[in-house]
Amino acid sequence: MRFTSLITALTFGFFILFLFPFIFIRLNILFSLPVFSVFSLKIVGIIFILIGVSFHLYCIGLFYFIGKGTPVPIEPPKKLVVKGIYKFTRNPMYICLLLDLLGYFFLFGYLSLLFYLLIVSISFHLFVTFYEEPILKKQFGKDYIDYCKNTPRWL
Repeated sequence: MRFTSLITALTFGFFILFLFPFIFIRLNILFSLPVFSVFSLKIVGIIFILIGVSFHLYCIGLFYFIGKGTPVPIEPPKKLVVKGIYKFTRNPMYICLLLDLLGYFFLFGYLSLLFYLLIVSISFHLFVTFYEEPILKKQFGKDYIDYCKNTPRWL
């Protein structure tokens, strides 16, 4: 992995997983929106975050070892990754990030984090549909088209 790919990935992760959730929490406080605090949901939140992070790292490994590249567009995989969790969904990394964000809501309880989760979900869907999939069709051709026919976009 090149240094620029690492910096790009870390920057994206910082914004999606730390800065924007912090901003939404501050908005929750500013607008006095409800905060839910249930111990059992906090445990569920921690579990969701751990699962999301674990699978995300697993997917990065698949991209590196099988795809011979990274998930970062400046150093894309050279081979189409269709093994492991990619047999069940075409976008497990996005799902992992969404699971992390749902975990944030359960852990911290700020209602605004659900709004953020909805915004990110819609953004991911639009990005995948209108940007990422057309590029992958060009890059991998028939292999990707066949993969799309056999594997759901989400779950």
